[in-house]
Amino acid sequence: MSVHPMDFKIYGDDFGDPRIREIFSERGVVESWLLFEATLAQVQGELDMIPREAAEEIARKASLEHVSIERVAHIYRETRLSSVSLIRALREACEGGAGEYIHYGATTQDLFDTSLALRLKGALNIIDEEARQLHGLLLDLARRYRDTLMVGRTHGQHALPITLGFKLAVWSEAIREHLERFGQIKERLLVGNVSGAVGNFASFCAIDAPNALRMQDMVLERLGLDVPVISIQPRTERLAEFMNLLSLVSLTLEKMAEEVFTLQRTEFGELEEPYDTEKQISSSTMPQKRNPIHAELIRALVRKIRSNAGVMSGAFMKEERDMSPFYLEDLIIPETCVLASTVLEAAKVIFSGLVVNEERMRRNLDSTKGLLMAEALMLELSKKTGRKETAMDLVHTAAMISFEKGVPFTRAVLEDEAIGRHFSADDLERILSPEHYLGLTRALVDRVVSGHGQP
Repeated sequence: MSVHPMDFKIYGDDFGDPRIREIFSERGVVESWLLFEATLAQVQGELDMIPREAAEEIARKASLEHVSIERVAHIYRETRLSSVSLIRALREACEGGAGEYIHYGATTQDLFDTSLALRLKGALNIIDEEARQLHGLLLDLARRYRDTLMVGRTHGQHALPITLGFKLAVWSEAIREHLERFGQIKERLLVGNVSGAVGNFASFCAIDAPNALRMQDMVLERLGLDVPVISIQPRTERLAEFMNLLSLVSLTLEKMAEEVFTLQRTEFGELEEPYDTEKQISSSTMPQKRNPIHAELIRALVRKIRSNAGVMSGAFMKEERDMSPFYLEDLIIPETCVLASTVLEAAKVIFSGLVVNEERMRRNLDSTKGLLMAEALMLELSKKTGRKETAMDLVHTAAMISFEKGVPFTRAVLEDEAIGRHFSADDLERILSPEHYLGLTRALVDRVVSGHGQP
């Protein structure tokens, strides 16, 4: 029985890359457990820690072809420990007494830590791939709309002119930095553990002390994981770091989605996420609606991602280890990876088909009748008078008259003798032209799209 919407037949396709869902599916989890046991046995056989024939038989039978999930589940209902349930189910599949050497000297957390790292490796690679695709889309859009003028807003109010390309370049740089973080976290996150009950190799030393550390190195190398300096069993910081990294990514995506949502409002009409006019329906009763469903999906799911990250940040191991963090890992890490993939996919949909209404952008740019350029006028006046604060006061007064009385800013300025006597109408037309007050906007966009700091 499915209770999570991501497992519903109706909604399932809305959630995450299918590859991530497979990684964290029950089948994917058990396969990673079996891979650990097979690799451990193979290495121990090569090092003569267990009979080589037994190692070969264990590796041969450590697959879902020979070990059924149903059998593991049946044993678990009796043992209440999934590691032992797996070991017993695999032992039943092995012949010639080979099953006696499964999991030899290892502890449950060796299995759980290492197999989780394997799953996280696969998930992180997919999330990284999706983020790179989004980064590419944003760079292409920044290049295309490098010169497209729009209002730059602060505190929800018109501030100064920018270009849409500038806004998109800022977002693409944020994604690039996340890609850097993905690379930096790997050496801490993708780490396995094969060190026994309290992480000090006591059991493996009892079996074969000279090969204890070498055994761990060989197992983890074959699994493509890094080797820890000392036991990672009591430490969950690497998992909290990963979850908080996904939280940071979600923060960026929420900002992007929020702006698309806002600028798609009927009153703005500057941007719109793609809409399938022939098939898509936005309301059961209002035929005219074109709702920003992908932006809304992002805005909703990122809250769950951040909530999960907060929970993981407080889940520490007591003493050398205890069981409670495992339950959280099993619940929130898979969900968070799927949700992160979901919001990245939604962002890719938005920016692969982003609709840009340049006419509305220009209309909104001009809607305050020149007020957007008050700073430019203030600076020009300060250069003529040598009095910046006085210029600020004078232009502020004219700006408030323009705003409150609804008169064009040029008129309010010319009617103010203290300002107007310094400028002609032609001067003001030049000064109050948004095209002439973009600073380094274009150069900064070029700096981003030319490959500066590529991941």
